[in-house]
Amino acid sequence: MSESKEFLVTARKWRPRLYSDVVGQEHITKTLKNSISADRVHHAYLFSGPRGVGKTTTARIHAIALNNHTDDFEPDLHSELAKQLGEGRAMDIIEIDGASNNSVDDVRRLRENAKYPPVNGKYKVYIIDEVHMLSDSAFNALLKIIEEPPPHLVFILATTEPQKIPATILSRCQRYNFRRMEIEEIVEQLSMIANAEGLTIDEESLQIIARKGDGSMRDSQSIFDQAIAFCGRDIKYTELASALNLIDEMFYFRISSAIINHDIKEIFAISNEIVTHGYDVKECMSGLLEHFRNTLTVVTTTKTDLIKTSKAFKAKYVELAHNMAKADLLRLMELASRTENDLRFASSPSIKFETALVQMASMDKAKDIETLLKEVMKLNGAELPDNPEPEKKKFDLIVEEKPVEYKAEEQKEIIAEKIVSKPKERVDEIPPPQREESLQEKWARFVNHETLSGTDIAMVKEVADIKFGENSIILTTHVQFIYDNLSSRKRELQSTFTELTNSKAKIELVKIFKEEEVIEEREKHPIEKKIISEFKAFEEKSQD
Repeated sequence: MSESKEFLVTARKWRPRLYSDVVGQEHITKTLKNSISADRVHHAYLFSGPRGVGKTTTARIHAIALNNHTDDFEPDLHSELAKQLGEGRAMDIIEIDGASNNSVDDVRRLRENAKYPPVNGKYKVYIIDEVHMLSDSAFNALLKIIEEPPPHLVFILATTEPQKIPATILSRCQRYNFRRMEIEEIVEQLSMIANAEGLTIDEESLQIIARKGDGSMRDSQSIFDQAIAFCGRDIKYTELASALNLIDEMFYFRISSAIINHDIKEIFAISNEIVTHGYDVKECMSGLLEHFRNTLTVVTTTKTDLIKTSKAFKAKYVELAHNMAKADLLRLMELASRTENDLRFASSPSIKFETALVQMASMDKAKDIETLLKEVMKLNGAELPDNPEPEKKKFDLIVEEKPVEYKAEEQKEIIAEKIVSKPKERVDEIPPPQREESLQEKWARFVNHETLSGTDIAMVKEVADIKFGENSIILTTHVQFIYDNLSSRKRELQSTFTELTNSKAKIELVKIFKEEEVIEEREKHPIEKKIISEFKAFEEKSQD
């Protein structure tokens, strides 16, 4: 029985071990190397970004480089620490899974062990993966040691969801954002791996694997392993598309051709083929939207630099761009985008998808305004000028004033009309003068205002007489109760009246007893005084 080599997946076998091996994250690896060269090592790092872009890998590389590095500040792979890490027995580089070690007790054990110095190197490095899975209590327990760690301790936190990490932790870390990888970078890396492994793979297959990976190197390498398992050591695009149940890119060119030729029969055949093969209609509509987008970029830019596909398909996009206009592509993209959203809630996705394709094939080609005008003028037997004058210029010519000679009498009449009309406009613009409010009107407004309580209104309205002076208001009453009540609230009435009416008039109270009032009235009327005196004289004579 022959011994077989142990299989190692591509993602682990070709895992980067140097800063220079990390793909697509040069802005981070360069910064980390510079920090080591300048001896400015931070005590806590936060690596955030999508899955499969090199966060944990970079953390391991940096942990080795902190303790053992070469002259160009790359990690020394021949050091004892690097060998121990590769074998999973490194005591100075501790990897912790935050998802399964997320309690306060786990963090408490970490704090107890962190105080011990490293065994072989200069730093003791803790790599906490998926750190956002820690509980709130665990984060609080971790806060103190991250804020003031021992000089030998370095933390490297990795996460795909940095928004879940408390701000108190974020503020104490140097944050590095890992980006999604470009399709070209993934294709180049997979091509290098295929050459090193002695595999044959065409460019279309590399493109489809990279696009399926969605910016993740690890996902792309997993699909690469699946392709090798199905196709063997010679990977062809047609076999790979069948293995992954992917829609062939030529499929979209067939749909475009049917739309251009208004071939609804071909549209139904394509739709039936999609359903028969079990393709996801939403994914197909999403791919068709991207297909129209690629065509639009060629139409507008006359280049294929913005298209992520193989050279063979780029040539087909150039050919397709000659037969489609920008206005048509925009209408098709709008319909495809709306249909893609509607497919999520459609009860019959296949019928909705088929209907959208028929609508696309039934659309007439769009024409610009100038072309329509030429056709209309041609039907009317006229010709449209090569450089028609803009409407604005025609409008300017219409309102342009021409010099006119007037006779002396006509000029006088015109001038007279202008003189008469102008004062009218000025008079209308001047607002009429406002009449000043009298003291009586101010008092009436004050009495009827809602700020006064019911008792105050009743007392004020029950006074016998109100006299208005130049700067005074005299309230006269002969009822003792009314006089006492208004006297006790005089200060409040005065302040309310002044605040409401903005008047400086003073409120005064006068009480007149009934006898004094009668005597005063008698003194005011001489006739009554004469009658009373005669009546008194008559009484005196009768007594005598």
